[in-house]
Amino acid sequence: PVLGKNPEHAVFSPDGKSMLVSAEDGDTVELIDLAQRRTVAQVSVGNRPRGIAFTPDSRYAYVGVENASQVALVDLQEHRLAQVIHAGERSNGVAMTPDGRWVCISNGGEGSVSIIDTATRQVRATVPVGRRPWNMAITPDGRKLYVANGRSGSVSVIDIATAATLHEIGVGKLPWGVAIAR
Repeated sequence: PVLGKNPEHAVFSPDGKSMLVSAEDGDTVELIDLAQRRTVAQVSVGNRPRGIAFTPDSRYAYVGVENASQVALVDLQEHRLAQVIHAGERSNGVAMTPDGRWVCISNGGEGSVSIIDTATRQVRATVPVGRRPWNMAITPDGRKLYVANGRSGSVSVIDIATAATLHEIGVGKLPWGVAIAR
């Protein structure tokens, strides 16, 4: 059982030792130790946490905090909020490049994606996409980001290095997420 109200996203850490769960109505993320099968920490991150992405070393997690329009950087070793990064309006979906250099945040309220440099923890670029972008996926080589634009019925393809939109693909009504086969 989880402690937070309305668990939304549950994401495994890259090292396979833990899981982080966003409590959408509880303003927290919950760190679960998989070996112990129990919650070891709850961290307050702000109003309506949604998407989660771990750094490759499993030390930190970036969490989209939708109603606060920000990204929470959570230190998972110290069980605390390490930093708040201001992104676009209604930040929600989160995707990390395999090398951990960039983290991408969908901003549902303004139809954009913010690309954050994890070394500086600053927004490097904000790229316009379709209406109400939700969840995203990054190609295994870390070069392209695919963004589901729910209200536009499309998927945007972004070149992460240049922060440029390459394509917008019509996919039908209300796409919610993207999966990439490896």
